[in-house]
Order: sequence, then C-alpha cells, then structure tokens
Amino acid sequence: MIKGSCFHLRHVKKDDVQRLLELNNRLELRGDYISMELMLPGTAEKKFEEESRSKDVRETFLIVDAEDTILGTIFHFKTVPYYNGREIGYTLFAQNLRGKGVMTEAVRLLTDYLFKTMLINRLEIHMNVANIASEKVAINCGYLKEGIARGASFSRGKHIDVAIYALLRHEWEQLSG
Repeated sequence: MIKGSCFHLRHVKKDDVQRLLELNNRLELRGDYISMELMLPGTAEKKFEEESRSKDVRETFLIVDAEDTILGTIFHFKTVPYYNGREIGYTLFAQNLRGKGVMTEAVRLLTDYLFKTMLINRLEIHMNVANIASEKVAINCGYLKEGIARGASFSRGKHIDVAIYALLRHEWEQLSG
C-alpha cells in the first residue's frame, strides 16, 4: 500500500473486481475524455488474474479512502517494447473530488514508486488535447510536454489528437531534491 495524505493506493483484490467493473461501466463517472467502451465481466476478471501474477505488462492500483471506498484507479503499463519506460493512466470516479489535487497526488505517489522500484528512465502520460484537467496533473507533477500525436486515438466516435507528456529519471531526481 502507498499512503497519501487523505487516501492510499493499493492493489486490486479479487473482491474488488465486481465493484470496479460497475464503476468502469458507469459512463458518467469516466468524465468526458475516456472511451465509452463498456468492459465485459470476463474481461475484468481476466485482467485481474493476469495482473495478479506479474506487473511486467500492467499494474493497477485503486485509489481508496480511509473506509476503503474506491475513489479511482491509477495504473502503469509498458507501451513500446524498445522504450525503457512506462505510461501512466488514471480515472477518478469520485466526481466531488475532481479538481482538488487527488489525482496530482496519486500521480506523484505512483511516479515516486516507479522510479524507486523499477530500473526505468522514462514515464509518460498521454491525454486528449482537450483534457485540460489531465494536462494540469501532468504539469503539476513535473512532466514536460513533448508533442502531439495527431489523430492517434479513437474515442466517442472520432479520432482525437493526443498530447504526450514525459518525465525522465534525472528530472524526477531534481524535483525530488
């Protein structure tokens, strides 16, 4: 478990899979920039089984409060085989907590965890160019904009441009003091 100021990050347990599926499939909780594709129950269970054996491909953490209520998810995964890095993704289901720094803190916690435990040199965050809130999270965590991948993702019936932010190990070390 990774402790934050008013929440913590913990791995998904088997008992969480059904609740996580329900939250992921409530489209209104995803916000305006996450795909509208619904997750099948078997897919959720399969992802849990795969992740419980190894974090090489993907590792998901739940963002939970003191009562263990799921507020959101944050995860990292290997994108390009030849990159020495990972990509971070996240969703905050608790709409009342959006814009209050929860995701910024969660990204900082995961960033520290990854650079302290993995021999990687690079972390990336990708987002729809219209997603200003996610862009602020990346900037507030010290990630630098590297560019825009034009038409790189398909979401909500159209191709969208994706902003790419990254943080290198030496930059993280400087931020960490």
